[in-house]
Amino acid sequence: MEVSMVTNVRKILKQYHAHNVLIAVSGGVDSIVLTDIVSKIHPKNHMAVVNVDHDLRPESQSEVEFVKKFCEKSQLKFFTSKWDHHQSNLGMEAAARKFRYGYFKQVMDQYGFDTLLTAHHANDLSENILMKLIRSGNVYEVTSLKSHRDFGNGQLLRPLLGFSKNVIKQYANKHDLKHVQDETNFEDITMRNRLRNDIFPQLQEENGQLLRHFKLFDEQAGALIEIANQRFAEIASQMKLLSTNGEITGNLLPVRQLTSNQQTLFWGYVFKQNLVELSISNKQIQQIIDVVMGDKPNGTVNLEHSWNFTRIYDQFKISRIVGDSDFEIEIELGQKYSVNNKIFRLTISTEENATFSVDEIPKHIILRTRQTGDRLTISPSEHQKLSKRFINKKISKEERNKIPILLFDNQIIWVEKIYNLSDYLKKRRIFFKIDFDEV
Repeated sequence: MEVSMVTNVRKILKQYHAHNVLIAVSGGVDSIVLTDIVSKIHPKNHMAVVNVDHDLRPESQSEVEFVKKFCEKSQLKFFTSKWDHHQSNLGMEAAARKFRYGYFKQVMDQYGFDTLLTAHHANDLSENILMKLIRSGNVYEVTSLKSHRDFGNGQLLRPLLGFSKNVIKQYANKHDLKHVQDETNFEDITMRNRLRNDIFPQLQEENGQLLRHFKLFDEQAGALIEIANQRFAEIASQMKLLSTNGEITGNLLPVRQLTSNQQTLFWGYVFKQNLVELSISNKQIQQIIDVVMGDKPNGTVNLEHSWNFTRIYDQFKISRIVGDSDFEIEIELGQKYSVNNKIFRLTISTEENATFSVDEIPKHIILRTRQTGDRLTISPSEHQKLSKRFINKKISKEERNKIPILLFDNQIIWVEKIYNLSDYLKKRRIFFKIDFDEV
């Protein structure tokens, strides 16, 4: 199996013309084995290792040091970053993943890597399929872990997807490859761990070909989705489906020829193609189908984040309902923006003139109005709801909807007149100044 694994990695690198490769390495056995294989078949001056310290366990810093020393011994370039646990509306796992892959893209862009390699294997694929079946049953989510996909300005490859964890461990033992072990993997604190430690061993006792069958299911489901999407693209054309100014419109007559079950796939396709950032539940998809196929000429389905699906006779519209005073602006340093009859400008500053300070220049700077769930950091481990701060400051409901809120990478930094992150955390090393003056 070792020869097969090495041959497969070489084949995939060649097939997808991987030249400058960046390998995501946690220090675990999977990523250490992948790095060892690639270092034997690919020029070392065209490869490097990238690592993220999620700072969620006491051992995380020592694990980074382990990977760093491994790279020094292997004569490989090494990049690493530490996640600061910035406030996010996402769950912990999703927020960590967003930071991790965002950093990977940054390193690829900055240093000219065309390919990211990750060490996902057959057990990961099987666990992923079962988790998605349990959580949603949505076929687009169930088949989301692919051996190849576009990533940033390059590509992401998973060359070990066809090999089991046991085969990877056998390779590591044979070549005496040291690696770190995340002990929390053995604690049944997450669904993935419970499936991995309790359910899958029992399933594999029933059939030793389980992992191969999951991979076959993934490949066949993916092929069926490709065929379905080709047909859906034809239907979307017949519907005169348009996506302009953040709004999707079209004619409903062509889609009404599909059965209800076919429409569950079709509307999933529409949202995945046009509004990938919007999470749509199975219940909402069914509500959309009920409105589309119903006898009433008009109907509306409320989606998340103020988005609506609206039927008007034989037409439909997917749009976001925005209040008169609502706004969301992506800010560039030094540029001027008109907000509430004032001019907003954000610049890097000296300490003496600064409005606030942070440790790093953010990747994304957003100025917007309030959203449900907004929270303010008042200590490294404490937060306060923005809605409560508005009440304490006696801000009227009308004014609350107009007040600008500045976010760095999803963390609220400043709220006009009522909040400044620097009032609660120690002084950081990069200083910013806000100018917000009447026109």
